Amino acid sequence: MKRKGAHQNLGADDLDDGLDYSYVEDGIESDDGAIEVAGPVDNDSDEDGSTSASVTVKNQDRTEKNDTTDEKKSAKAEKRKRMKEKRAVKKKRRMETETTVKQMIAAMEPAVIADYVAKKARLWHPKLSPVELDDQYLLPQASVCDMSSWDKKRSLANFENFLDTCTISRDIAIPPEEKGAPFVIVICISAIRACDVRRAIPNSVKSMKVIAKNSISKDCQSLQSFNPAVVLTTPERLKAILDREVLKMTNLETVIVDSSFLDPKARSVLDDVPEILAVMKRLVTGSAKAKVALF
Repeated sequence: MKRKGAHQNLGADDLDDGLDYSYVEDGIESDDGAIEVAGPVDNDSDEDGSTSASVTVKNQDRTEKNDTTDEKKSAKAEKRKRMKEKRAVKKKRRMETETTVKQMIAAMEPAVIADYVAKKARLWHPKLSPVELDDQYLLPQASVCDMSSWDKKRSLANFENFLDTCTISRDIAIPPEEKGAPFVIVICISAIRACDVRRAIPNSVKSMKVIAKNSISKDCQSLQSFNPAVVLTTPERLKAILDREVLKMTNLETVIVDSSFLDPKARSVLDDVPEILAVMKRLVTGSAKAKVALF
């Protein structure tokens, strides 16, 4: 009985029956008895290569998609470049056309000049009614001097002849008796241009510059004590003088607008809106005899 009970207490490793009962779960026993844990199955190394082919196709699709995106970006950039070049060409042509018009408008007939001024007024004052535009800015056709037949080039060398043609009915070499009441007012785009034009006037004609280089008070004093036949000025300074009522228009017959001269930015005195339009209107309204002539 004792021998039977003792035999029941023996484990599987204690049985001497010649069988190997060693067992390893989820592992492999090494030669030295240690257990090595098995790792995950490497799916990329399938014998048929199906997974690797799928990854290759995806990479190719991604590459093709990137290439397509780059092509679209390049096409858009090229389109923007072409549009920019077209706009630049159009702008250049428009500026060339505007420059030609500015240089030619002085030789046009009074109806064309009056219409040109009206278009500028409407462009700068789109909210004004026709009545307001006419009252403040528009030049009546009758107030524009017809110089379309004067066929000389509008340059400083010919300014004396232009002045004589505009004032043929009066000898401007004889100055007015009244102080600050000139026969002619010349409106230039800048003070420097006014000085240049004055040098083109013969010394026999009494002239005076009213420009921003001088203080407004000094100009007012000069007009009150001086009797020039010709006053040369700019739109802003002329407006300031008119506002102070020191420039009299009792003798005013001719308003010469130096419109053919263009500054380095291709701007003419007629581009100095709204000042130029307003002062021209005030001058022809203030004097029943005054007419505008574009030089």
